[in-house]
This record gives sequence, structure tokens and C-alpha cells, in this order.
Amino acid sequence: MRVITVCVGSACHLKGSHQIIGYFKDAIKEANLDAQVELKGCFCMDECTHGANLLIDDRLFHANSIDDAREIFETEILKKQA
Repeated sequence: MRVITVCVGSACHLKGSHQIIGYFKDAIKEANLDAQVELKGCFCMDECTHGANLLIDDRLFHANSIDDAREIFETEILKKQA
């Protein structure tokens, strides 16, 4: 199972992490990956200056927009599921 963990700490919240979580929820459902991808939240990843932070498995990513989140999801989840 793949795990996406999105920071919901105050800095990431201000940078849109809750909208990014919403995007990931929808994207996982649309791709029928509910059984293969778990979405979680956490507090502070100590990367506050880099945008909304997220981990896919143990790899750190920074998303400054829904477009960034979409690109990360397509590259790291969809292309690697095939």
C-alpha cells in the first residue's frame, strides 16, 4: 500500500494543505485506488518554508498549488501503479 501524508501544521495549512488533501481524496477515488493508497495527515515536517509538505511513502515533496499536487500524484502514484 502506498501512503500519502500531508502536513496540516499551521504553515502548511496557510499554504493550502487542506485543499491539497481534498484534491488527493478526489484523485484517489477517481482512480479507484482506495484499496492501494492511504491518505493521512500529520503535523510539522520541519520544512515550513517550502510550501505545503507531503510524503509519499518516505519521500518528501512540496506542493505550492493544486497543479503541483496533481503533477506529484500523476508522476508518483498513477505512473507507478501500472
